[in-house]
Amino acid sequence: MNLALEKKIRRELQYLPDPLKLADHVRGVLKKGDVEKALGLTRIASKDMECIVSWNHIIGHLLSEKQVATALKIYNEMKKRAQFPDSHTYVILLRGLSEPPVAADTLGKALAIYHSLGAENSRVKPTTIHTNAALRVCARANDMDSLWGIASKIPEKGPGAADAYTYTTILNAIREHALLEGGNRTDDSEIAALRATAVQQGRRIWGDIVGRWRSGDIAVNEEMVAAMGRLLLIGLQPKDWDDVLSLIEQTMGIPRLVPKLGSKMRMASLNLPIRMPADVKKDRKDITEGEEPETEFDQALLLDSRGNPSVTLVKPGNNTFSLLLEACKLAHAFRTSYEYWDLLTNKSTYALKPDMDNIHTFMRILRQTRASGRTLDLVKDTIPAYGWKPHRKTFRIAMSACSRDKNNPNVMKHANQLFELSEHYQVEPDPTTLTQYMELALSTQDGEVISQVIDRLSDPITKLRSIVSFGTFDSGRTSVTARHDIVALMRTVIGAIDQLMKKQLIPQDQMQDWSQRRSKLSAFVTRLMDRMDGKNIVPKEKLIELRRDSRQLRHLRQNLVKKQKKRDGTWVKNKKDLEPKALQDLPFED
Repeated sequence: MNLALEKKIRRELQYLPDPLKLADHVRGVLKKGDVEKALGLTRIASKDMECIVSWNHIIGHLLSEKQVATALKIYNEMKKRAQFPDSHTYVILLRGLSEPPVAADTLGKALAIYHSLGAENSRVKPTTIHTNAALRVCARANDMDSLWGIASKIPEKGPGAADAYTYTTILNAIREHALLEGGNRTDDSEIAALRATAVQQGRRIWGDIVGRWRSGDIAVNEEMVAAMGRLLLIGLQPKDWDDVLSLIEQTMGIPRLVPKLGSKMRMASLNLPIRMPADVKKDRKDITEGEEPETEFDQALLLDSRGNPSVTLVKPGNNTFSLLLEACKLAHAFRTSYEYWDLLTNKSTYALKPDMDNIHTFMRILRQTRASGRTLDLVKDTIPAYGWKPHRKTFRIAMSACSRDKNNPNVMKHANQLFELSEHYQVEPDPTTLTQYMELALSTQDGEVISQVIDRLSDPITKLRSIVSFGTFDSGRTSVTARHDIVALMRTVIGAIDQLMKKQLIPQDQMQDWSQRRSKLSAFVTRLMDRMDGKNIVPKEKLIELRRDSRQLRHLRQNLVKKQKKRDGTWVKNKKDLEPKALQDLPFED
């Protein structure tokens, strides 16, 4: 810090005698990005007052800028200046260190800070907030050993006992660890074992949650229920997916709309198949035919002697909605998913407003059932009714539902309406959606339908050509991926034109016109592929020369125009010298 800055800071400190005003001023300085001045203010003020909040602001700002080493250095300097960290200081440090990416050395520093709270000479004792922040660091670093080490020391009761966020963090960490470790394995049996172990750990934890919830030691929220449900969904056994419905019934009171898997009523029900992956069909120890299964998710565990809920049930939200639909989709319980949709969106029951993620999940279920008509109704009526606007993804899922429903005689009518809706909402052209639309028309083998679709695609293809030549996609996709998709679309259209001409599905007098359209598309595809392969690219030196020649030609043309206007007497050096023309009186008809 130079002498001029120090004098300026001392003058400012004369008007900041209060630690609160100093902290507000430091925060304002940090918002402007002047860390050096904020440090100078805090260091000089530390000689005369206690300004822990100002130090906290600086540490938090540095951690938000990913300057971990500098933030820890300031933390140590703070202690050397007899500014003892408070509880909020450690919360800022641990939460800041948990932001991804979490390196191995960062995890070690975070654990050292957390364990220092448990020392005998520590001025701050660890609380649940500190524990949750430390667990979050371990979860982000995918270090389950450290996470279980911290979790094993959490007291059952008291100020440091686990809360809803603690259990949510642990359940999410178990799920993420199983998925990350499974992604590094190639053996299917190892992946299945990892997921089964993760689900079993989650079941044991949920048993503890239910016991504490019943005794009033913890309050369960939707985020915790969703974390347990997502953990069950990564399992490979049908019982895991089926238990999601029991979990929702247990915690929220939403009734199961299908009997439990393995029960007599379920075995008698013929409308709901049991779907299992091929590698787990041979192992069905979790399904006992004819018996009523008992799990950690039985609703009876939270009922009193009179059969009434002994706890306050959780209010369902969009996360719960998505969870139910995902479970039904995995189990191929399509009819049940329809019933859950109607139940949760009904104004007389739960009156949930589905978000776009819920709608997309339900559309994927409709795609699997080849329900193109209901998918169209969802896009045309349901989405606007809830105040949403369809995305590119919306139309891609809807058009793929039409592709699966190609045996439906009304499928082209549905696809045409979807295309018109995408133009109505001015959705950016999606090459994948348009390719599906073109392939659907080709499957009809109807020349009139194919030619109509090609005509409809004329404007979107022109926009895509402009995007390739002059712009980028709003979705932020890489140009290579976008160009490959555009090439695939145009080749599909070219193939459709070839089919029209070879099979003589169009009148003879239109052959030349279609041939010209095909040639233009083919030439553009060839140029685009050459550009993608690095061919026919003008060298930098030649490009500079061409630009210089173009600039000279422009100046030459301007001089020729200038000389011509001087000869005609119409040249004006300054436009300000132009005399305003008098307004002419125009006759009006009576």
